[in-house]
Amino acid sequence: MRENKLINIIIIASILAIITSGYLIYVHYSKTTSFCDISKQISCDVVNKSIYAEVFNIPVSLISLLVFSFILLISFYIKDNEEFFGFNKKELVHMIFILMIISSIIALYLIYIELFVLYSICVLCVLLDILILTIFISIIKLHDSINLYNS
Repeated sequence: MRENKLINIIIIASILAIITSGYLIYVHYSKTTSFCDISKQISCDVVNKSIYAEVFNIPVSLISLLVFSFILLISFYIKDNEEFFGFNKKELVHMIFILMIISSIIALYLIYIELFVLYSICVLCVLLDILILTIFISIIKLHDSINLYNS
């Protein structure tokens, strides 16, 4: 039961992250201002349209959308205890764990950029950071739970 609750948290957080990332992609390419463009210090537009919002001309929000979509997809396989391209439940959980380590490192870097380079906070980026943290904590607990029962 605990595993099911944790995987449901990951699924819900992933869906929210996909929606948020999708909106950030729209804002990135849009000529209009975002609803979260409150001031110069709190502005999704300042952050999302800066040079730091792309990696090799690919918006960070698009990468985020793809990563969270992948996590959502494999979460359903974990929930049903099915293999995904030969990877079992334990390996899929470990895969999300690794993705969350990488995502957390990138999120910390981008938080640094927001605070100390751009001097502007993106509210939706902060929401994504919270969702990354939520998934990370949940996957750690799920990882420990699976390792406890399978050792």
